[in-house]
Amino acid sequence: MGNAAQKNYKEEIFFESRAGLIVVKVTIGGKEYNFIYDTGAVNAVTKELAEALHLKPILDQTAQDSEGKKGGIKFALIDELKLGKISFLNTSAAIIDLNAVPELACLHVDGLIGANMMRKAFWQINYVKHSLIVASSMDSLSVPENAFSFPFKPVISGTPIVEVELNGIKSKGNIFDTGSTGEITLSSPTFKNVLKQNPGFKYLRGIGSSSAGLYGKGNDTNYMAKTDMLKMGNLLINNRVIEFKRDDGNLGSAFFKDYIVTLDWKQNKIWFAPQPKNEQEWDTFGFSATKDNKKLIVSYLIENSPAALAGIKLGDEVISVNGKNYTNMEVEDYCEMLDKQALWKKEKNMQLVLKNESGIEKIVTLEKKKLFN
Repeated sequence: MGNAAQKNYKEEIFFESRAGLIVVKVTIGGKEYNFIYDTGAVNAVTKELAEALHLKPILDQTAQDSEGKKGGIKFALIDELKLGKISFLNTSAAIIDLNAVPELACLHVDGLIGANMMRKAFWQINYVKHSLIVASSMDSLSVPENAFSFPFKPVISGTPIVEVELNGIKSKGNIFDTGSTGEITLSSPTFKNVLKQNPGFKYLRGIGSSSAGLYGKGNDTNYMAKTDMLKMGNLLINNRVIEFKRDDGNLGSAFFKDYIVTLDWKQNKIWFAPQPKNEQEWDTFGFSATKDNKKLIVSYLIENSPAALAGIKLGDEVISVNGKNYTNMEVEDYCEMLDKQALWKKEKNMQLVLKNESGIEKIVTLEKKKLFN
């Protein structure tokens, strides 16, 4: 199931980047739709698309999202899904409610291309060119001579799981996830082991929820550290800020964009060819806010950051940011706000009007700081 109709093929497809994720055009039933290329998931369609295609569920299963949260999910069969000129036949797809989570609804996509379909071909991702090559043979892909390589173990869905080493401590169970907007996140047990072996390991603590998955936001404490001692196969990763949370690690698109990535499910191997990149600068205001009903609420806070030192608390309502009012927030307003956060990253100062849980308003001016030297 899910094999390509063609025997020999190689096609380059150009993609759009939305929130750092790969979004490609697929054709189903003669119509075009927008799908996220997501190695951390299985094929999926929205409830709306499933209804439009008259898909009938054939299986119920429990699934886990990128935040470690689980939920029930139904699966159906898609007779033909075309990516460029290549037809993938009889692919199974989960039926999901992307619009239930505002952060996902803002992406305006119709489904996911998942690892269960990807494993039937060979793939190369070039984030600089916004290019995705799909081929029937690994021999037809050109892997740059300067590429690093490392193995992976696929789970039953095909999602690659990789091992990394931090300060001599091995971390297993890390999801290779092009459907995540993050960089490098390792597990809480890895953090505890590294701290035990390296008592002087410097880190910061964040509290609350900084991201969302299919089944909503994860609420947890996370830790952040900067390291020069992270290894994946023969790739040494330096000068990166990494996070630690939950029981499983996750490698995301913000990390992959620095490389040409080649995926081979036959050998269970990944190649990383370095791309020209800017040095990572980790300066921040130290908080994030998410939509709660029609309010914008502070949901994540880094201890000793500008936001924390200014007295901002979890649960504070954000009334305005740089003069833009965010009360009585609709989904469209929230999507616009998420777009503007990219602009905030370029700014050094921010003025907020906040209301605490007692209804008292205050004005806070923040200056962005580098939390790692």
